[in-house]
Order: sequence, then structure tokens, then C-alpha cells
Amino acid sequence: MKNYSIIRRCTLLLCTFVSVANIFSQGPQRQDTLYTELKNDIVILSTTKETNSLKSLPAAVTVFSPKNLEALQVHSLKDLSAIVPNYFAADYGSKMTAPLYIRGVGARSGEQTVSMYVDNIPYFNTTSFDTELFDIQRIEVLRGTQGTLYGRNAMGGILNVYTFSPLTYEGTRIKLGGGSHGQLSANASHYQRLNQKMGFSVGAYYKQDDGYFENLYTGKKIDDIKNVGGRAKFVWEFSPRFSATYSTSFDYVDQGAFPYENVETKEIDYNSEGYYKRKLFTNGLALRYLGNGYEVNSTTGYQYLNDEMNMDQDYTRLSVFYINQKQRQNSLSQEVTIKSANHSNYQWSGGVYGFYDYLHTTPPVYMMKDGIQKYLQAPITAVGAPLTFTDDQIDLNGQYKRPTYGFAAFHQSTFNNIAETEGLSLTLGVRLDYEKTKLDYNADAVANFEITIPNVPMPPQKYTANALLEGTSEADFLEFLPKAVLKYEFHKNSYAYVSASRGYKAGGHNIQMFADLLQEELQKEMMAGMPPGMMGRNGGASDDTSIDDRISYSPEYSWNYEFGGQVEIIDNAFSANYALYYMDIRDVQITQFVNNRGGRKVSNAGEAVSKGFELGLKARPCKGFYLYGSYGLVDAVFKNYVDETAKKDYTGNHIPFAPSSTFSVGGSISYDLKKNPVLDRFTFDANYIGVGDIYWKEDNLMKQGFYGTLNARLALEKSIFTLEFFGKNILDRDYHTFLFDSDNKYFGQKGKPMRWGAALKIEL
Repeated sequence: MKNYSIIRRCTLLLCTFVSVANIFSQGPQRQDTLYTELKNDIVILSTTKETNSLKSLPAAVTVFSPKNLEALQVHSLKDLSAIVPNYFAADYGSKMTAPLYIRGVGARSGEQTVSMYVDNIPYFNTTSFDTELFDIQRIEVLRGTQGTLYGRNAMGGILNVYTFSPLTYEGTRIKLGGGSHGQLSANASHYQRLNQKMGFSVGAYYKQDDGYFENLYTGKKIDDIKNVGGRAKFVWEFSPRFSATYSTSFDYVDQGAFPYENVETKEIDYNSEGYYKRKLFTNGLALRYLGNGYEVNSTTGYQYLNDEMNMDQDYTRLSVFYINQKQRQNSLSQEVTIKSANHSNYQWSGGVYGFYDYLHTTPPVYMMKDGIQKYLQAPITAVGAPLTFTDDQIDLNGQYKRPTYGFAAFHQSTFNNIAETEGLSLTLGVRLDYEKTKLDYNADAVANFEITIPNVPMPPQKYTANALLEGTSEADFLEFLPKAVLKYEFHKNSYAYVSASRGYKAGGHNIQMFADLLQEELQKEMMAGMPPGMMGRNGGASDDTSIDDRISYSPEYSWNYEFGGQVEIIDNAFSANYALYYMDIRDVQITQFVNNRGGRKVSNAGEAVSKGFELGLKARPCKGFYLYGSYGLVDAVFKNYVDETAKKDYTGNHIPFAPSSTFSVGGSISYDLKKNPVLDRFTFDANYIGVGDIYWKEDNLMKQGFYGTLNARLALEKSIFTLEFFGKNILDRDYHTFLFDSDNKYFGQKGKPMRWGAALKIEL
């Protein structure tokens, strides 16, 4: 009670101070946009296929306005970690990987469980997720299965990102900033109406820093980055009923990557360079027609991805493995939706969707002298074979072409005021989703070796082993994805709902395990070429399982059951949203290393269950003072999982890589000083973000305990100028964002240390 009294008095004192400051400030009062954009001004619909207003959507959803994103210093989807309840986007050491986890389910590699859309255009590869959030109108994070409206890879949730339209926003924005660790940023954008029906926008950004972690082997920082990109948009309203929007964007990354430290020695010390480079082009054409009581939308998307990754795969000074992977991806999508646009008690939407995705990957793994000795020479010597490798490096090459296409049809109906009960509604939805995926593989390796025949006076005989794996593997999936939601709105801004929905994550093929398959094939070729009786003990033993079975994995399925809602406790001053959920998951996809020989694979791990709750609070005790907080709890465990390869039972263990809880609390203080010759407005934002236990492997032997970071931002406004000061991880908390084991050693990606800086923004 004493602590509560202190908090209450401090809050009252702060409110009084802010109110007095606002009273004495002269001139017209500026609207408290941080609060109103978050709560009261958002009346737009969530997507082109949703008929419910975003304010009353019967789902667990968090929305961020531009002011929210500035206050929270959100520049990428990773920055939203833990701010959204039960949402976590780990930093794995590069922009190549953006694994998203919601409610304990996610994907370290392979297909994702959370999909991302930018202006309703789908992003197919998580490699493209980690881009600069530049001139964003809003971000929506929908938690829980969204399979009926979105289909594949939405069993955890959806991220919707929307950019500004030049018909609703005009002006020029310029921002320059810098800070510790060589941080430098610059961006500029211009939005303009050409007339009442047409408008365009252009913008560009540049960011760089010198890196945060040093490689002892080179004595230099190894995670520096340069990131440049831009966006253009053209909008034309041909008539009050018909409009078209064309958008294009480009993002380029040149980054030092994968600063993984040895957890035991606390040192980053490896001899092969790590880097990541990416070119990403995205284009979209959106058409909208408003009829009498209905609305038709067509969204066409095209994305081109070209990237390159180089990684030391043993993370030591030894010359064991390194990989150089290049990807080229072309993705084309088309969706046409039609939905009701009236105020009747029956609301409906439906549509068709199709996509084609072509991914060409060349990921050669280079086995160097220490790797040859350990993984090829040592096993052969152990069985008594008189064979010696003569190569200093063996290239495990491969070309992998993966065309995937799919079609879907969906429908959703909402019946409002059912049984003549005002505020009671029922939503029923269904989707039929078809997908076909194929992998054409061509992998090869050449190894030179010599054989010395014991007790025979002749020089060693030289041989060459050629390993070739060539073929095609394909699969198709037909999925039925229903949904049902019952909602009761008992007040203008208060409602409760219960829902059940089915989702799935697509199956596919592993290409990163071909390095292991080639090593096995080389050993078989060598043994087959040796003279009879010289193979030694069990010299030809290998896994006889077909390649198709070894590289394929099945879809992951889930049923999501949820009870949630929103309560306006004090009108326009204090509100809460909540959700309790239970997810029943089958054929869980997990990522595993393959025999610690440089490869990894996605495999299915039986059944799992994820259950928990989420709570979000927003309060505005007085004008200019805003508080918020959220908490999410996840209990995601294997319900039935026996690893047949390791001969271990992991039933009851926590699913790895997802935090058991998330926590955030923060606030904003602002007031106007219109007659002040130096300052018009003052805003201070601060937040504390916490992440609970994270287990790093199915055996749950290693974990990252709870950690929290404190962040703050101060903005001083005068006329068209805003001067910002910011700090992130102010307490310099030490923690791991990612940890894994390799060759019986643990390696980890550390979280970024304390950073600080300043920026000048000009709005014309």
C-alpha cells in the first residue's frame, strides 16, 4: 500500500505539472497525436479483405502509429520484440535471418509461421523481412492463427505494414542523425498532390554503423553495416469509384555478419570472413473499385531478391568448414477480393489468390584441411583402411532450383445483431488452399586420395572419387482452413470474443543438408573403389534411407482456440485488452544440425501445445501524459516428441528459441510552450522491455534467463525543426539473442550494447 501511495502521488504531481505547463502555453493547443492515433483516430479497415473495423476487430491485435514508432525507436520488425505481447524477433547476427515467434511458435529456418505484408503485398522469404521501416503509416500485428484470410504460413500471426499515401499526407521530411559506434543515418521523403485525383511520393534512406563486436583473429569489428534504399508511389483516382496505386521500393544491404562468440571463452575468434549482402526490389499495383454496396480490390505483387552470405561454419581458428550461399528469388502474387461495403447486419468478403515463387540457391560448402582430417580421414583410419586424402580443400557444390506455386479461394461471413441481440455477432470463414513445391537438385564433389597397400613395395596408388547427387523431389498439399468467431460488443469500445481457427505452415525440402549427403557419398565412392578386403571394419556402412525422404519435411498444423476482448474502463482515459489462448500443434517443424558436419535440416517433431495469456494496458491520466504496458505468458512444450535419431524423448520440454514471457512498460510526457522563443514542444519517451527464459535446444539444457533493456528518447520541437536525443539499452545489459551448439561447443549472438545518439528532423 505504501508503494501504491507513492506511485499515486507521483502520478498526480506529474499530471499537475504537465497540465499547468499546457495552461500557461499560449496559442492553439496541438492535438495529443500519440494517444489519438493509437486509439481514437484509427477507423480504417485492417485489410482489403476484412469487413470489421480495426478498432473492434475480434482478434488479438496491436497497432502502431507513426508517433508510436518514433517514441519506441522502432526501425525494423526486430525492434518490436516484447513490445507486442508474446512477439519475439531474435537477432541472429545478420539481416538475412528474421525469425519471428508469436505465442511460442516460430521458425528458425524453412517456412515461416508469421507472414508479412507491405501494402497488402506478401513477402515470401524471411530473408526479406528485416528491412528499414521508413515513412510508415501504421503497423498491425495480429496474433493467433490467421489462416482463413491469409492461408499458408500464418498459423502464428500476421504483420501488416502500410506506407503513407500522397493523397492523404503531403509535405517534405528530412532527417539526419548520428551516434555512438559510428552510427550515421539520413533519410528524406516528399509527398505531393498533383491535383485532386493524382499524387506521388518519393523517398530514400541511408544507414551505417561501425559494428559492435571484435574478431580476435583479425583485431577488427566484424558486424559493420551499410544500408541504403528508397520508395516511390503514384496514386490516381480515376473517378470517385475507381483508383489505382503503384508502388516500388529498393533495399540494399552490405553487412559484416555472424559475430558468434564462444560461450565458454566469451571470445569471437574465427578465421573465415562473415558477411551478408542483399538487393531487394518490390513492386505492387493495387486497384480498387467501389460499387453499390460492395468493394472490389486487386493486388498484384512482384519481388526480386538477390543475396549472398559467407559464414565460418565452425566458428573457430581451425579450417573446418565455411559456406558461401547465393540466392536469386522471383515471387509473383495476385489476389482479387470482393466484400460488402454497407451497414447491414450481414457483412461478407471473399476472394481468390494465386502465387508463383522461384528460388535458385547455390550454397557451396568448402571442407578445408581440418575438416577433411576430422570428418573424412579419421573415420576411414578408424576402420583400418590404408587411404589418405591428398586435398587441402574439398568443394561440396550444389545447384538447387525450387519452383513453388499455389492457389486459394476463401470466404468470410459476419452476422451482426444475431437473435435480435444488439452487439452479438458471429463470423464464419473457410479457405481452400493448394500448393505444389518442387526441388531440382544437382550436387557434386570431387576428392583425391591415395592408397598404400601394406607390405607391397610399390608407390601409393592415386585415385579420385566423384560424388554426384542429381534428381527431383516434389510434393503438393491441399488444406482446408475454417474459422469461427463469436463476439459480443457490450459498449462502444468494449467487447469480448471467442474463436477457433485452423492454420498451417507449408512443408518443403532441405538443401543445407546436401553437404552431409555429399560427404557420405564420397565415402561410399571411395570404399567402392578400394581393392577387395581392404575396407576394414564396417567400411561401407551408411544411411540407406532415400534422399527424397531425408530432405523432405511435412507441413505443420495448428488449431488456435482463443478468448479475448477489450474493455474501456474509463472513457478515453484507461483501457485494457486481453487474450487467453490454447494452440494444439501437430508435426512441429524444428531445425537441427546434421551430425555436426556443416549441414542442418528442418524435421518434424511430433506434437506440441502452446497456451498462455496476453494483457495490454493504455492510460491517459491527463492531457500530455500517456502510459502503456503489456505482458505475455507462453507455455509452449512438446506434447509428444521422441527424436529417433538421437534416441531421446523430449516430451514435456519447452519448444526452443521462443521466450516464455514478454514484458514492456513505458510512458510519454509532452507539453506545448507556444510563446517560448526557443521551444514550441517538449516530448520525453521511455520504455523498459523484458524477455523471459529462452531455451536454445530441444533438450532444454541451455537457456537465456530473463533480461530487460531500458530505452529513452527526448524530442525538442521548434517550428519545422525537431531535435532528438536517444539511448538504447541504457543500462548496458549483457545477454544472448541466439545460442546454438556446434561440435560440442556453444556459440552465441550477443545483444547490442548501450547506444546513444541524436538526430535533427525538418518537416516542410
